[in-house]
Amino acid sequence: MGSRCKVVSDVSHFLVTSSRREKAVKLALSAFNELRERGYNVILDSNLDGGKEEFDESNQQIDAILVFGGDGTILKTLKRWINIPILGINCGRVGFLTEIEPDELIKAIEKFERNEFFYEKYTTLSIESVEYPNPIAVNDIVVISDKTGRIITLKVSINNKQLYTFNGDGIIIASTTGSSAYSRSAGGPLIMPTVDAFSIVAICPFLGRVYPLVVPPETEIKVINASKYRDGNVVIDGEIYCKLKYEESITVTKSEKKVNFVRFSDNYVERVREKLLKLDPDDINEE
Repeated sequence: MGSRCKVVSDVSHFLVTSSRREKAVKLALSAFNELRERGYNVILDSNLDGGKEEFDESNQQIDAILVFGGDGTILKTLKRWINIPILGINCGRVGFLTEIEPDELIKAIEKFERNEFFYEKYTTLSIESVEYPNPIAVNDIVVISDKTGRIITLKVSINNKQLYTFNGDGIIIASTTGSSAYSRSAGGPLIMPTVDAFSIVAICPFLGRVYPLVVPPETEIKVINASKYRDGNVVIDGEIYCKLKYEESITVTKSEKKVNFVRFSDNYVERVREKLLKLDPDDINEE
């Protein structure tokens, strides 16, 4: 759920990371030097220092992470540093989750110094299954056929009450953060940061009226593979997590963990207008 948190203590310990693109790496190293010159305690991610500064994460104080890249890089960073606020610097193309462009970095640092920022907090998803550990998803949990281009039959229930059974390409359960990603492309709704909710979106349902649905975070969503002759793939934030065989199921609920983005203004509507509504089809690759 998006919310403002008044910062009491100064942010003085940073971690700097980036995508592997040359431009992003150069900008990240430049920011590292700038922060060091200003007297901040700064650590480079092992991706940037070539693994020279391996450190024990549990013994490091990190107040915020500067991520130079696109939404994909931010998601990768969140998997490792789920509880630490992230400031995204857009070195990709769309960068919907990012907050600033590279030329705005100095102003951003100065705003840190004046405490002119807040944390936008988002709920994450938790997945439960019989045979596998329970990871979290920042964006979405997707169930699709393990055979590309083949439909799968899925049975979906909410709080132990059957919602529908349908044939289609799969289903997306998205967090507020993920509502702007795959879910949106499949016809799902955008969910504003101040709304703590999940969306359920069927992917290309065949011969059935299956509508996108927004549910409160306390909802328990169960998905069963009802295809006798086809396995499913469970995909978490774009990565295959496990197989879902006939009559096997996953249960999706609210996770206790949240992701935090550093924001300098309430700019969600601007980001939607500038980065989604005016999106050029050529600007779809995001790292």
